[in-house]
Amino acid sequence: MKNFLFFIFLSASSISIFSQANSNLYYWIKLKDKNHSPYSIGSPLQFLSQKSIDRRTNQNIAIDSSDLPISQLYIDSLAPHITRLVHRLKWFNIIVVEIDDSTKVDSVKQFSFVDSIAPIAYFPYKLLQNKFETVNPLNQQLIYPNKYGSAYHQISRLNADLLHQLGYRGQGVIISMMDNGLNNADNIHAFDSVRPRILGTWDFVHNQQDIYHDGGHGTTTFSCVAGNIPGQFLGTAPDASFYLMQSEDNNAEWVMEEYNWAAAAEMADSGGAKIFSTSLGYTTFTPDIGDNTYADLNGNKTIITQAGNIAFSKGILVFNSAGNEGSGGWHYIVAPADGDSVLAIGAVDVFDTIAGFSSRGPNSAGRIKPDLCAQGVSAAVINTDGTIGTSDGTSFSCPIMAGCAASLWSAFPGKSAQEIKDAIVISADRFWTPDSAYGYGIPNFYNAYLLLKTNYNGDILHINDDVAVYPNPFSNQLNVSLYSGEGQNHTIEIFDLSGKKVFEEQFYIREKTFEIFTLDVSYLADGEYILRYDNRKEYSHKIVKAK
Repeated sequence: MKNFLFFIFLSASSISIFSQANSNLYYWIKLKDKNHSPYSIGSPLQFLSQKSIDRRTNQNIAIDSSDLPISQLYIDSLAPHITRLVHRLKWFNIIVVEIDDSTKVDSVKQFSFVDSIAPIAYFPYKLLQNKFETVNPLNQQLIYPNKYGSAYHQISRLNADLLHQLGYRGQGVIISMMDNGLNNADNIHAFDSVRPRILGTWDFVHNQQDIYHDGGHGTTTFSCVAGNIPGQFLGTAPDASFYLMQSEDNNAEWVMEEYNWAAAAEMADSGGAKIFSTSLGYTTFTPDIGDNTYADLNGNKTIITQAGNIAFSKGILVFNSAGNEGSGGWHYIVAPADGDSVLAIGAVDVFDTIAGFSSRGPNSAGRIKPDLCAQGVSAAVINTDGTIGTSDGTSFSCPIMAGCAASLWSAFPGKSAQEIKDAIVISADRFWTPDSAYGYGIPNFYNAYLLLKTNYNGDILHINDDVAVYPNPFSNQLNVSLYSGEGQNHTIEIFDLSGKKVFEEQFYIREKTFEIFTLDVSYLADGEYILRYDNRKEYSHKIVKAK
């Protein structure tokens, strides 16, 4: 009941308040102001959740007029001239409506509070397809001896499994996922553990709460973040909380889907989401009515891209698939991946080679796109029947990345979206040499973790590029981060100031990755010690134990 009541409160952006009609005439109406409203910036709990307010407060983001709901008086005044209210987009002060009599458009224009009205291009053509992702069955002969199972590489390549080792698995972070529906996700065993943390659902296409009986693409993308089958599959943020929304119309490709996404973004913002993950994108529509052009993808033109940028300005980290157009005629990234503040995620294979299908950059204004890359070739997913398989697409590299970001943010809940974003991008392997295929490259989330911790806590001792020790001073436990270019053993030794060895242990590090080990040094007396790495004097540094 709690979930249902929450969405009754927030879903004013999409609830129909006028009679239904079979019409294909859609318009957006921009209003001049938000006058005559009972809401005020000084009483935000009337229109924002406490979590949404807290997110702004923690990031020093002011609540402003764009957060205020659209004037109900204006909507009531327009009601006789409108067939159906589709969306209220408060960020833009726009309402999206259906009007079955074009002569009424002139009547709407006469209202003094109406700034402008324009049609939303639509053609009543049904594709008659349900977008279920192609999922290849998993080779059952393969053995995955770890808790991630077949999903191991897609998280370990980003070193985000090390965040899980530290206990950061997305807890306290709300992720909103906008997709085409999550067919059967309410029954699949892999989502049993996350189901209590699904805070709400809404279908912006059909104006209903049920999202579990339409397209299945959302089921597979959700699994990359939240799937959990012990010993067989684990997503990148299994302890996060979620809003699950359908903004994609599976029966037609048209501009309204961008408005659907904007409405979903506003609802998720109001509910306190900190991360958006969207595996959708828009270029041309069916049948070539209202198309975006490459020139339109300049970082802040399309309605969906503008909404993504606004969301970031309100403290939300926005991830979007770069698109699967790399080997096609379009070639470039899709909207809203072109957004100045949107992280566009490309796809690589297990060898870190960019996928041919992964959309290329830059955006039409010359901005580096995609921003980052993750595994999107043979990505492990959970299918709509609950089985584990693999699939290809930036649709999967995006949620894999977004979940890693949620796990990182759970380690630093006081940091801003900008700080988390900067740390992720700076950690990427092509940060100094970005290009139009990989962008800034593949992030190292453990390096991002160290970067955030180093910048703001000052308790990390960097012995060299491969070794870091923290905290320093320490008390009963000492954390050691080690990197190895090859799979091999490494040795940590601790000596007191007289030269007596008081600790020695070997650790095996897998190839080309970091590992974190926690040393129990509670038996040591307070004082100064020397820590040495791999029996090399040049890698010896002073550490201090203090209560």
